[in-house]
Amino acid sequence: MLKNIIIVTSKSNIDLSIFNNENNYIIGVERGCLDLIEKNIKIDLAISDFDQVLDKELELIKSKAIKFSKMSSEKDYLDGEIAILEAKKISDLANIIFIANATKRYDMNLSIINMIFKYENLKFINDSSVIFKINSGITELEFSDFKVYTYISLFSKVEATLSLKGLKYECKNLKLLPLENTCISNALVLNKNPIIETSEQLVLIATR
Repeated sequence: MLKNIIIVTSKSNIDLSIFNNENNYIIGVERGCLDLIEKNIKIDLAISDFDQVLDKELELIKSKAIKFSKMSSEKDYLDGEIAILEAKKISDLANIIFIANATKRYDMNLSIINMIFKYENLKFINDSSVIFKINSGITELEFSDFKVYTYISLFSKVEATLSLKGLKYECKNLKLLPLENTCISNALVLNKNPIIETSEQLVLIATR
């Protein structure tokens, strides 16, 4: 049974060797394939329209990928979301770890938050941040899992009621409006586990 499906869309300093085994399925997207090749990591599936790679690089990707799928540049989904849909076909239970850097395209960066809300078991990571969904109810985060991060931000896509403990700024029964900035740039407190109580799903962004 697959434990994780890793989607790599860009170069990063993340050590991917821990995923380079039969318990994990690895999907390369665009230049993320080149990062996998450079790190000598298997590519179970390379999928994209590949409009950001050179012909020579594309041939290299084809030679290294176990499966290869070149999509049309005219399509209904972004390349990364197509990779997520493929991951869901492979396993609807596996954790999906999506490696993507922030870009100059604000629309692309916003799409990450939308996809976190849209798909279950999905986590975005890069060298500076981790982004994932918190379900309604009470969630306690282990400080030891987040000690490399400084800032914690929370977003809701619908009106939510929110209480926070164990962060620099605490609150009780705060009304959080959709995509409001009220809960941006909170901060971790040394050796304290943040406790988040929410009436609705939230997206959490932890940043170094």
